[in-house]
Amino acid sequence: MPALQLPLLDPPPAPDLPDGFIIRPGSAEAGAQLGLWQALQAVLAAAPPVPTRVKGGGQTSAAMTNCGPLGWWSDAKGYRYEPRNPATGQPWPPIPKDFLDIVQKVTAKSPWPGFSPDACLINFYGPGAKMGLHQDKDEADFGQPIVTVCLGDTADFMVGGFKRADKPQVFRVRSGDVLLMGGASRMRFHGVRKVHSGTSPVSDLAGRYSLTFRKAL
Repeated sequence: MPALQLPLLDPPPAPDLPDGFIIRPGSAEAGAQLGLWQALQAVLAAAPPVPTRVKGGGQTSAAMTNCGPLGWWSDAKGYRYEPRNPATGQPWPPIPKDFLDIVQKVTAKSPWPGFSPDACLINFYGPGAKMGLHQDKDEADFGQPIVTVCLGDTADFMVGGFKRADKPQVFRVRSGDVLLMGGASRMRFHGVRKVHSGTSPVSDLAGRYSLTFRKAL
């Protein structure tokens, strides 16, 4: 079993964030992170992450895959949810129980205790990868939150306003942290400015994965 390299210090206090944007530092403890990583590897074997096309015609620097009944996809046809992996024609792998357990744990004491995702978008950030400011707006019900579980390397996360030009607030997210974005902040622009390579506490996990849970339909 791979070793988990525990940090020497407790996680820093959560930053002061706008209403509806919640960070739960260290929600996935050491053992839970290892379980997430083991479950994630099975998903990646069935549906390997790939860069996807953006509206401007380029490709994302983060590679993407999905699990669950639906998966988010981007290509020449636009942004949308698909029940099958367009790259293979196969259904997306099911959402692992370890994934659903951490989502239930975090949302149980949140403004969205009944949140039940039907899609998990998985972004992989290798060296130099980032994600520009964007909104999540391909879902049917904006009353449902976006829940993101961080796994692997530390990253500088950005949360902005309701226009792309609004100056974002930047804060660090670490492996095991969980972000909830809903309510008044559901449509805020957000992104990943930088990933700090070599900071993953899981010894055989290089890079950063974000497990982003949505209610697509």
